[in-house]
Amino acid sequence: MKVFLQASQYEEPVDQPVYHIQSYPTVGQTSLTFFNTAVGSATNGLADTNMDASAVLSAGKRFAVMAIGVAFLGGSAPEIVNNLTPTTLTAYINDAKAVLEGIAWLNFKVLDKTYYTVAPLSYTPAGFGLFANAAAMTNTLQTAANGESHTNHAVNGMPIPSALRKLRVPIPIPQQVRFEVTMNWPTAVTIATAARIGCFLDGLLIRARQ
Repeated sequence: MKVFLQASQYEEPVDQPVYHIQSYPTVGQTSLTFFNTAVGSATNGLADTNMDASAVLSAGKRFAVMAIGVAFLGGSAPEIVNNLTPTTLTAYINDAKAVLEGIAWLNFKVLDKTYYTVAPLSYTPAGFGLFANAAAMTNTLQTAANGESHTNHAVNGMPIPSALRKLRVPIPIPQQVRFEVTMNWPTAVTIATAARIGCFLDGLLIRARQ
């Protein structure tokens, strides 16, 4: 690994994560494979992935994975509670909990070798995301009951980079060697509103000097 991380005079190290985000439908999934789509084929381009090629790093690039994160990007509104009674289902939080903390596992493989397997998906926090909590109290009429409103938003773990699942031993991805991350559910986990789910590999990208 020490040699793998050393950049030659013709190379440069770059602090750049590798990521892939894809759709999670309301009917759920039993398996999703990540990093198998190149940015040119992705529906939303760089908003979906920064992979130059499908399932491999392009020539002149290698990557040392030092942390792994999973993000659930829900499609429903945050929780809203008025007068201490839910006016809408807490769909966002329920969806995130079902997908991330339900019966599922993550598997990371380079070529034919599995380097990392873990369950549940919440074991690999995203390390980013919107984190908000607001409250208000009103009493408009003397005879009216106090009204209290809350808005909450859930993310996978604390939204700070240090919350990513750090690896004690980095995982090497050589250039043009196939790799993949899969998320697996024995039974499809349905959700209230279509969402997106992503995998983020944080680490050191070493590429040809430009």
